[in-house]
Amino acid sequence: MDAVRTDEFLARLRPHARRAFENAGELALQWHADEVGPEHLLITLMDDAECAAHRVALHAFADPEVIGDEARALAAGIAISGSARTLPFSTRGVRALRAARARAAARRDGAVEVAHLLLAAFGELDLDLREAFEDAGWNPATIEELLGAGGRADVPPTGALFQFFSDDAKRLLSSAAKLARSSTAPSISAAHLFLAALQANAQLERASGMPASRARIALRGRSADHERVAGGPLELDDSMLGYLNGLPQSSDTLELLARFHGDATAGLAQVLARHKLSRALIERARSAFSDPD
Repeated sequence: MDAVRTDEFLARLRPHARRAFENAGELALQWHADEVGPEHLLITLMDDAECAAHRVALHAFADPEVIGDEARALAAGIAISGSARTLPFSTRGVRALRAARARAAARRDGAVEVAHLLLAAFGELDLDLREAFEDAGWNPATIEELLGAGGRADVPPTGALFQFFSDDAKRLLSSAAKLARSSTAPSISAAHLFLAALQANAQLERASGMPASRARIALRGRSADHERVAGGPLELDDSMLGYLNGLPQSSDTLELLARFHGDATAGLAQVLARHKLSRALIERARSAFSDPD
């Protein structure tokens, strides 16, 4: 994270709380967020079984995993929220999404369609998989024919990523997220997008020359993408700055948890309240729980 903005806050934290704060910055980066928000911090606290904040949640008969999932649904980033869990897109997955939009913009198409996503996702597969699919009959030219001549409108190459995705393309994103969840993958990869696109449209599947069943077999055990997002550090968003304003010296993860009940994080305060994690309960727990510093 931006050292100019965070050094003062880091100096006020005890070691374990400092690691949670730093991990929040890394999480936001891996979620392709532009800034670090308090939601990212609550996620890291609930994911850390050793910290006092996590153990107090258990003491209150709350489920830290469920609290973390609710925070994920609110956190900034490129992700898909579902009834089971919110999943981010992987590095290659995001590249495929942006490549699909760029293709639609270059063709002056009216929206990003499933076909754009299929072609873009193929380009992010491992080289040996692409070669194997090409040998098996992969036919991008026919997919381009289905898209037509283009020139109907202008999809902007920048801005909100999903704004000009068609309804079918948005449904495909949800299908790709389900594929990722079913394989317990940590993120939605280009391979999940590719397979979901083939399964979404029988005409497109036939035109591609690649049966979804064959692609599914070839991608088995190879759909996850563990490439880390490069870049950073990220700056803190306004709500995070408000949340940290007045942070006392020697703050631990219980202090960080209690501060979510402040005005700057009203949405997260509601999450904690639903799980009976009141500020008063957290304060009473200070004598019994501490971080492993």
